[in-house]
Amino acid sequence: MATIIAVLGEKLSGKDTIAQYLVEKRGAFHTRFSQILDEILFTLNLPVIRRNENDLGYALREKFGTDVLSNALMHRVKNSNADLIVMNSFRFQEEFDAAKAIGAKFIYVTAPRDIRFERTHNRTEKGDTETSPEIFEQQETEVYETNVPALGAQADFKIQNTGTLEDLYKQIDHILNQIK
Repeated sequence: MATIIAVLGEKLSGKDTIAQYLVEKRGAFHTRFSQILDEILFTLNLPVIRRNENDLGYALREKFGTDVLSNALMHRVKNSNADLIVMNSFRFQEEFDAAKAIGAKFIYVTAPRDIRFERTHNRTEKGDTETSPEIFEQQETEVYETNVPALGAQADFKIQNTGTLEDLYKQIDHILNQIK
């Protein structure tokens, strides 16, 4: 049976960095909610930016049910043959519950708002490179962000991502040793 790691956290807290580390160092299969949305946006020839991801996710959930994206992600996970699976970007309770139901262990990664804002200067995806403090603060109030701390409180493990990449990797390795 595969080990399933579910990573959640606020934007720019380190979710994708953790997933990338697990893919590169542990051979994990990685999938995330935004990957599904990005594939649809690409097919529709629309820009892959945070605003479009949020709007598309909201429209899909409204039209096809609140579990439409979690069903799609769980389908990908169940069809993977990998021994280690990492998925990320959980934003809603039903997504959390679906992953818990298939045995996922949750890691909540967080960092102070000022550190996360500073990371926007190094990010090259989702149109975040030109964000201002005002835009960043406005994004923090959207439903896709406001649910995260409550979900994080339910996680099996918590990481404060305020140090170096090596510090983050050590914390991930420690957690994986506890799970296995």
